[in-house]
Amino acid sequence: MGKRKLSITVFLLSFFSLLISLKLFWNLGIFVDESGLSPNIVNGGDFWLTMDWLRLLLLLLLCVVSGISIFSAKQKK
Repeated sequence: MGKRKLSITVFLLSFFSLLISLKLFWNLGIFVDESGLSPNIVNGGDFWLTMDWLRLLLLLLLCVVSGISIFSAKQKK
């Protein structure tokens, strides 16, 4: 039962982190549109813009993997 609670906790933390990052990325897009700037200027360059996209991708993958681990642990019983 402890491992299942840990899996659920990891999923919830990664899911909320993904939601927060998506909202911040959305707000960045709104700011960029209203100010007439580009996202790489606001992020500090192309590298950091790429890291921003990579963070979203990694959080999404973490959510998927942790969600799968919750359901696979449930089916093993």
